[in-house]
Amino acid sequence: MVSPISRIDPKLIAQILGPGEEVPVAETTQQAPATAPLSTSSNTFDAIFNKAVDSLEGVSKLEQNSDVLMNQYMQGNAELSDVMIATAKMNLAVQLAVTTLTSAVNTFKEITQMQI
Repeated sequence: MVSPISRIDPKLIAQILGPGEEVPVAETTQQAPATAPLSTSSNTFDAIFNKAVDSLEGVSKLEQNSDVLMNQYMQGNAELSDVMIATAKMNLAVQLAVTTLTSAVNTFKEITQMQI
């Protein structure tokens, strides 16, 4: 039997994000039993695609924030620790995006190669 994934403590996320950044909180819903039929709607792909685009825009915002802090540091207006934290956040976000995209592409390739 598969054990459920435990919730992540928002306080820990707040410590990682730092002051002034909002902690994203997802709505929790109960999962349907495994025997329940899957519902297919025409909006499923659109919703997943829109979430992916929003996530990539978030990665872009992290990159822009990192660039701004680097420029401010070079001018003497920002602390090195702030620049390093912003750069680390951006690097993690980019790595996650690349890993997710690679996994999605590999899964799509496997599905298209399945014999019917």
